[in-house]
Amino acid sequence: MIRISRLSQLLLTLLLISVLSGTGLRAQENPRPEVQGISRTGASNILLSLVLPGAGEWRMGERHVAKWFLGAELGLWLGYYSSRRYVNNLQENMEAFAALHAGVDSRDKDGQYWIDIGVSENIYVFNAEKLLERDLSAVYAVGAGFDWQWDSDENRRNYVSQRFKRLDWKRSSTWIVSGLVLNRLVSAIDIIRLLRKGEDSLSTARQSALAVGVQPTPDGREQMRLNFVWWF
Repeated sequence: MIRISRLSQLLLTLLLISVLSGTGLRAQENPRPEVQGISRTGASNILLSLVLPGAGEWRMGERHVAKWFLGAELGLWLGYYSSRRYVNNLQENMEAFAALHAGVDSRDKDGQYWIDIGVSENIYVFNAEKLLERDLSAVYAVGAGFDWQWDSDENRRNYVSQRFKRLDWKRSSTWIVSGLVLNRLVSAIDIIRLLRKGEDSLSTARQSALAVGVQPTPDGREQMRLNFVWWF
């Protein structure tokens, strides 16, 4: 029978634990509370990043990454308010142009009205076309504050061009809103990445809490004691 020395037994045991853990052994004191701390704060950091991109990274100490998200957030909000303000200015200019060259009364008019006045040279031609299409709901009452008459076809086309320009800028502000949503999602995903990175760095602590010792037996010999705790 082949006898194995105490040192060989210890080395074989350590090798087995190293293979099982996949990452080797590290001596750490009470590593479990650190892992629990990450899990407790993870959800709150994700929530912070969904509210304000970069806030979760800042709280985790990733200041450099946080500045990128915060800077993008600030730039997007500035772009949004600037574009919305410009869209409002374009609307005011468009209404003033229609009032000057088509005699339009701009009070209490919906978006469809500003589209319709660019379609025909006056309210009579427009109503006649809608009656032919049997679209009675689109007909405007003459003399009820909806009348218009363009002074030239060139000015009518100019008005249509202004309206399309406003529409393009309005769409741009919509894309900026999409950018704000995307910035939040990317920041939240980045928090998840950082949390997983932190958990990977602590995975050895969860797998290889090991205590090895030698104690005497009643018959005067010595035996090796191995205490191994595996955390999930």
